[in-house]
Amino acid sequence: MKEEKRHNCRNDEKTISDIEKYGLSVILIEATDYLPSFAYSIGLWQKYDHPEIICFGLSVQTLHIIINDVAELIKNGHIIETGRPYDDFFENGNAEFLKVDCRNIADYFGTALDFYGVKDIPALQLIWTDRNDKFPWDEGFEEEFIYRQPLLDRNADFKQEF
Repeated sequence: MKEEKRHNCRNDEKTISDIEKYGLSVILIEATDYLPSFAYSIGLWQKYDHPEIICFGLSVQTLHIIINDVAELIKNGHIIETGRPYDDFFENGNAEFLKVDCRNIADYFGTALDFYGVKDIPALQLIWTDRNDKFPWDEGFEEEFIYRQPLLDRNADFKQEF
């Protein structure tokens, strides 16, 4: 499902102001009946030459905090790596970052694409573990969380170009 268009002058001004003041702007999308909540950054690519960050399936308040926590690491010169666990973001769990497949960018980063004026941007997805510290690809991952964080590094083959 595509992110709803919220592109207007006021949002552009707020995005620019946030990037100047904080180094990034965070876009928050509330959950719907067919889409989990998610949040992503705008500005990390522009200011720090780092992929933008997206995360799904938690409250928008928690997602906002997590995106800002990741951004703090980046602002301090840390380069987020894919394929390794991070224990920096959750008290009782781990996170891992995946490279977002370019075929998934337009569906989730609409405001960022409008801001940058491009059709693709580099992005990483923060994936969190369940209450048993298992990732979605691990055997025994809690079923109730499966649909709360789609894995944007895969499952894009069903999309067709028209």
